[in-house]
Amino acid sequence: IDVVLKDCQNNLNGLNRSTVRTASSLERTVNEATAGGDPPQKRTHAMPIGRGGTSLSNEEINNLIDVGGLQCDCCKCKSKKLLVCQRCKKAYYCSAECQKKQWRENGHKLHCRKDGEFKAEDLVQIARLKNKAELNDKIVRVVGPDKNNEERYEVRMEGSVKGDKSFSIAAGNLNQLRPYDCRR
Repeated sequence: IDVVLKDCQNNLNGLNRSTVRTASSLERTVNEATAGGDPPQKRTHAMPIGRGGTSLSNEEINNLIDVGGLQCDCCKCKSKKLLVCQRCKKAYYCSAECQKKQWRENGHKLHCRKDGEFKAEDLVQIARLKNKAELNDKIVRVVGPDKNNEERYEVRMEGSVKGDKSFSIAAGNLNQLRPYDCRR
């Protein structure tokens, strides 16, 4: 079973680190398989890195969109059975001690969000847009709730300079990323 688990983890890691778009035939197959429902959340990103893009490294972005659960987010040990944060369901720990340490000392308390909860400065991924599909998979920073519509959020492209225009997007079109403290 250890060999199968390791093989699965290696496959997940390979998928998570992929930043290349899938071939159209594979994408068509996924679309056909998910017809009638939401497509699965992509574990890739379409963010330019460096000048004009994000200041996050490729590794940091991959950690944010990573599935998680391969190692403890606090001590990085690879325990067979990990505990999961009951609030965000995206942080993993080998013990209650690591969970408490991550909560108090490493900032998980500041970054932990329930599903669908967003706060200013959170990094999120755009998904499920039909009219502006080119924005899907982009990572954006939440500016705050939209002042004109409580079901929408004002977001800004990560890496934009102050004064760049922000835009409004429905909460249902935003995917939460792993909490910021888990990327360290």
